[in-house]
Amino acid sequence: MKPLALAIASLGVCSISLAAFAEAPTEKIEITGSRIKRVDDEGAAPVQVISKADITKTGATTVRELIDTISGSTSSLSDAGGSTSFAGGASSASLRNMGKQSTLVLVNFRRIAAYPLADFNETFTNIDSIPFEAIERVEILKNGGSAIYGSDAVAGVINIVTKKSFEGVAGHASYQQDANTSKFVEKNASLTAGFGNLQDDGYNILANFEAFKRDGVDSWRDLLDHVNPAYKDPDLFPSFGTGSTYSYPGNINGKAIAGCTTVNAAGQCIYDRYQRFQAQPSSERQNLLVSGTYKLGGELEGFSEFLYSHITTDYQNAYATYGSAASPSFWANATTGERQTFRYYKLPATHPLNTTGADASWSYRFADAPSEKEVETDQYRVLTGLRGVVHGWDWESALGVMGGKTTDSRRGAISVSGFNDVIGQSSDADFFNKTNGYKIGKANSADVLNKLFPSFGYTAKNSNVFFDGKINGEWGSIGGRPINVATGFDAHHERMEINPTDKLANGDMVGYGVSTVDASRSYGAIFSEVNLPVLKQLEVQAAARVDKYEGFDPHFSPKIGFRYSPTKKLLFRGTFETGFRAPNLTESAPSRKVSFASVADPKRCPAAIQYAKDLRAEAAALPNTDPEKAQKLAKADIVRQNECSGVMNVTSNNPDLKPETSKSFTIGFAFEPIPGWSTTVDYWAITRKDEIGVRSTSEVLASEDTQAPNVVNRSKDLANDPTFSVDDQKTYGVTTGALESIKLQFENISKTRTSGIDWAVKGSQATPIGRLGWDLDAVYTLKYQEYSPSRGDWGDNLVGRYGYSRWVLGNTVSLKNGSFTNSIRYTWNSGYTLQRDYNDSSWTTEGCADYGLSQGQCRVGNYERFDYNVAYTGVKNLTINFNIRNIFDQRPPVDYRDYLENNSGIIPSSISDVQGRVFKLSLDYRFK
Repeated sequence: MKPLALAIASLGVCSISLAAFAEAPTEKIEITGSRIKRVDDEGAAPVQVISKADITKTGATTVRELIDTISGSTSSLSDAGGSTSFAGGASSASLRNMGKQSTLVLVNFRRIAAYPLADFNETFTNIDSIPFEAIERVEILKNGGSAIYGSDAVAGVINIVTKKSFEGVAGHASYQQDANTSKFVEKNASLTAGFGNLQDDGYNILANFEAFKRDGVDSWRDLLDHVNPAYKDPDLFPSFGTGSTYSYPGNINGKAIAGCTTVNAAGQCIYDRYQRFQAQPSSERQNLLVSGTYKLGGELEGFSEFLYSHITTDYQNAYATYGSAASPSFWANATTGERQTFRYYKLPATHPLNTTGADASWSYRFADAPSEKEVETDQYRVLTGLRGVVHGWDWESALGVMGGKTTDSRRGAISVSGFNDVIGQSSDADFFNKTNGYKIGKANSADVLNKLFPSFGYTAKNSNVFFDGKINGEWGSIGGRPINVATGFDAHHERMEINPTDKLANGDMVGYGVSTVDASRSYGAIFSEVNLPVLKQLEVQAAARVDKYEGFDPHFSPKIGFRYSPTKKLLFRGTFETGFRAPNLTESAPSRKVSFASVADPKRCPAAIQYAKDLRAEAAALPNTDPEKAQKLAKADIVRQNECSGVMNVTSNNPDLKPETSKSFTIGFAFEPIPGWSTTVDYWAITRKDEIGVRSTSEVLASEDTQAPNVVNRSKDLANDPTFSVDDQKTYGVTTGALESIKLQFENISKTRTSGIDWAVKGSQATPIGRLGWDLDAVYTLKYQEYSPSRGDWGDNLVGRYGYSRWVLGNTVSLKNGSFTNSIRYTWNSGYTLQRDYNDSSWTTEGCADYGLSQGQCRVGNYERFDYNVAYTGVKNLTINFNIRNIFDQRPPVDYRDYLENNSGIIPSSISDVQGRVFKLSLDYRFK
């Protein structure tokens, strides 16, 4: 049955046997999206609740895997793919395709510290630091929540609620492994202990310790037999499975150097590059949660909580290469602001390995050198507070501190100073052959390797001291119905530091940019919320929050919502609110990011292309024995590289930034005709403006003459121009100095709008074969558009375009019979074309044809998967769970764009392509 038909059929079943919500609890509880406690679980705002039992059915092992099962969740940063990220070693969450800075993640209704490293300018919550086995439930607020929670809640809120109290000792252990390769292994163990009964003893202490280990899969070579055959087409992807001539001990003039262990039929030394292509980094995590509640007399309670996480992620990278045919590397010195260039030269005729009698082309791989990255992070949150009841009003206040430290340590990049020390200059007679230097294809000392490939990276840390308070209760009534009111405050002082190592900061590491920040600020907010029972069936919810960030005007976030229930079986609801994201410290406070942008200089590149063409023509007229021939050819390359390869970008903070702002709207209904079942349908729309970003380098250069002073910086010394002599300048009409840098600031430059429909079904009922449960979570996205400042209009609707599925659906059916609970989960994402927005001409149907792809190959197909979980509770105090992910061993759809654009037709980016079925076994035991 087609997925859409299956979903419609499910709705039909729901209309026949839908049940009403379960009996409402008498105790008032706080639900994400409102500070007002209530006894029913459906308010004005749509909130999805994932219980502990629901979590088990997903087979998830980590918070990241769990969030990925939410239909409203969209692509975001993963620690598994963080090898080249500014913020490696962390994972983030994103809702509605709005990005990791527009989704607020809470733990027990409060923020946790941002990850110490920013992803360029993006700060976010590292969801890997949240203890998975301590989770009691997850609540997802599917509209904006800035009026209640403040900054970052533009696309929604994910609130992770942990166990509140526990008595006894319970253990958990799980093991996960794929069926195809048996290499993708994850292990998890946790211990939960609690003592004291709050009512009888006046206190309860809970502690949960969790250890997680993911094995690294360091070689794609062992996985190639399992790759989708579509990626192996030799006509489309001739590089798949092949070795590299950048090898050890290398090739000279296309022939293997003596000592090579793998020589092909052409006499070339070949290196198996797949053995250093990492499929999955290893990761070890230890998470700790300790919480306590204490009766202090009467209605007064004290509480405290300690969250701690230690994570180490190890990435393996390909060995560095060197070859005379390689393009120069360009980057920038963050200390001096100078452009840096590293060129690759031929092996000189004087080198003992070169027996050709002339400088020789060659290729080499530093296979004896280290090449890896380790990211180690400690994060924490500690708080203590009081709560109580005064004259019928519930109140709570807490004081705490949160923060973390990350060390990003890398090796494998060439140090310029180290290269000059142990290898030398190309003009040196002993280039690559210094007496105490690096020796090609021979054993090299640790001292030599440490100089050539030193350790570099970042140390980042942050902290946030906070104080908050809230109170809620009844304030008057309308027609005998209570008016519920909540109000409160937040106060914070945060600090953030990102410090590069000296060799990175002074431009010594080939090809690497730099990001720095050292700043602090204070901010705070006051908020209020009221629930007005206008009629017996109609409630109106109003909320407002005023946030004040140091250096910015106060920001006012209002919200209005309604809840209309004409019968006990039917509820209509809707909300309208504004949201915002305050500029973070990397964007607004003193900071700097230095990078190199690949772009041609529009004022000098055309002249350089003509000059290079003339030089090559002059070289062609010279005999091969004329040394000037090689000089002209080399100069032609340098001329073009100087003017057409790129420019240094210096991106700094902007204290004049405005907050990103948004407007969100929802309207929908909840229907509950039969006890035990419910369905909800909600339309949502979000428009975000004043998005913070940086203008593209090409756009700035195209409008250089209208830019403010010091944005585009050029040399004023034409007499000593590095590319064109004075005579050349006259010949080619060059009147402008060489590009030195582009200095940019973060700006409020864009906007986005998106809309769609959420549909959910949830319930259970007894049948002759057991209790049948059903949980459907679906999102149908209608629109996603980004505004183009250069176009002055909205871009295309990207729904159905690359990376934007129209339908995302998760459907779980379960049956509990005696000691067994069986469940099957069906996941379906609709496909999309390879083209992105209107300006993406490379992946239109015509562009795909240029790659040799058919019209059918010019899209990513639908994705569907079936998972199975069985839980057994027939042994006292023991629960056994067995999960099979991808029962039918279905491959993910082929993504030719990612394969060609990001992986050069060498390896697929998704490990799901080779994993096949994945088995997970978990045991939970209650000791007492």
